[in-house]
Amino acid sequence: MWALVAALALVAEVGLAGARVNTRAPSLKVSVPASMARGAVLTVKATGYSGPYNTVSWSSTHGSSAACGPPYADTISMQAVPRHHAFSVKLTNVVGAPGAMTVCVYLFTGGTHANYTKGHYIVKRDHVKVS
Repeated sequence: MWALVAALALVAEVGLAGARVNTRAPSLKVSVPASMARGAVLTVKATGYSGPYNTVSWSSTHGSSAACGPPYADTISMQAVPRHHAFSVKLTNVVGAPGAMTVCVYLFTGGTHANYTKGHYIVKRDHVKVS
């Protein structure tokens, strides 16, 4: 009986030792052109590491000092990314009115159990001048 208990304990320890916990922090980097012509296609490139998140989206607001809202606020497009993996996505849309534009890019958890309150997503912003 003791041999069986010892064997089970050894198997449990080996199973726990073999389990790997990924503690790499999520990250997000955004790249947009500094300027472009009205009516051109704006390509927003987002790269990083997803960590616990599974969705990248973007929105834009007129003005160079505009604040970014939460994910899903005025979303232009979004793309799913695998959790705990590096990602590189391109999101596009045609730009409209001339002037300064703030682009907001989000990395968050989408779906039924999503939490869009501050601290539960990553947001980066950049600026584009539309002429």
